[in-house]
Amino acid sequence: MPMKRATTKIRPMRTRAGGLTGRDGAIDFATRTAGLSEREVASPDDHIYRVIEIVGTSQDSIEDAVSSAVARAEQTLRNLRWFEVVRTSGHITNGVVEHFQVTLKVGFTMEAPH
Repeated sequence: MPMKRATTKIRPMRTRAGGLTGRDGAIDFATRTAGLSEREVASPDDHIYRVIEIVGTSQDSIEDAVSSAVARAEQTLRNLRWFEVVRTSGHITNGVVEHFQVTLKVGFTMEAPH
């Protein structure tokens, strides 16, 4: 007797009234921590991002590698909004983790043309 497949209804993604979803959730977080309202941040121009890839390292932890990469990016880039961990790796010497390496995609909003 053939097995029956489970059926799952696919529901459309819902948003909060006037809210943001997906990667924009990072914008929601950045907005709350900066003390801005969604209205101040949610203009159409704010939804255009430039994405770059950076690599952070740390001898202590993956979290420190992420933090050092973001801190360094903050020194030369403006309007950082989100990051995504693309890859984690490290270096081993004599059976001991020597350092952690994290590849990040970092998104930032582009400034309006002058």
